[in-house]
Amino acid sequence: MRVGIDTYSYHRFFGEIREGEEDPGTRWTTWDFLARATELEVDGVSLETCYLDLDDPTFRERLALTLDETGLEAVLAWGHPGGLEMGTSQERLEDLLRVVDIAAGMGVDLVRLVVGTYTHWDMEPAAASVERLVPRVAEACRHAAEQGVRLAVETHTALPVPALAELIDRVDAPNLGVVLDTANVVRVGSDLMEATRLLAPLTDMVHVKDLDLSEADSGNPGGWWPCTSLGRGDLDLPGVLAELRSSGFDGLACVELATLPSGSQEDNMVKESITWLREPGRLTG
Repeated sequence: MRVGIDTYSYHRFFGEIREGEEDPGTRWTTWDFLARATELEVDGVSLETCYLDLDDPTFRERLALTLDETGLEAVLAWGHPGGLEMGTSQERLEDLLRVVDIAAGMGVDLVRLVVGTYTHWDMEPAAASVERLVPRVAEACRHAAEQGVRLAVETHTALPVPALAELIDRVDAPNLGVVLDTANVVRVGSDLMEATRLLAPLTDMVHVKDLDLSEADSGNPGGWWPCTSLGRGDLDLPGVLAELRSSGFDGLACVELATLPSGSQEDNMVKESITWLREPGRLTG
């Protein structure tokens, strides 16, 4: 496994203040983030496309050049917050295909996608959502395969974990996998280790998150689920990493922070989390 950072760890710095969070008064550009990732000597970055000006060819050229110069492995993380809107939006599918083309042009071979978010949770039977999503995701996979790109669906609080696994199975595309988010599977009520065992063989990237469950809004995936630095919360992250190692996973394990309680300092939390991940035995057994 290799250590990475998802730009969502710095969502407040990019101007996205979640409900219940404080504005830290700091704003970053993509170049600020990449400079910090380089300082922290991580192996790769997951770049949330909602924070990227991908419509600007000059921006795309500079981004590709910067990634080449820094040697950072990159993933384009498409879809925040609602992704494919559970298969109801042709426009969103076309936007995903556009980002796949951009990724291929930049030499990025993995695109994260989301099919929906917590606002879609339990709005209809999961089987109905999967039925509608299968042809949409299959179309995206065919297009991505033509470009030499892999797709990975994140556990993004829109579907129960078994339903997500069923979606991957039914699409049955060799270039389709999963982004396992350790917090999001807990937010939808799954057992973290059971979810990891189910999804580990399908996993292309991991969002390593920890949670303070003493404040968790159980039963409500869109509620208050405060993050901590890795190793300071209540999730069995050592168990997750051990299961991933045993399954042969060797992709990016990206530090990601979502809901930040009062007084949080995300840059310190990211640094602490990277240190935790690099402790002997975490990633290499």
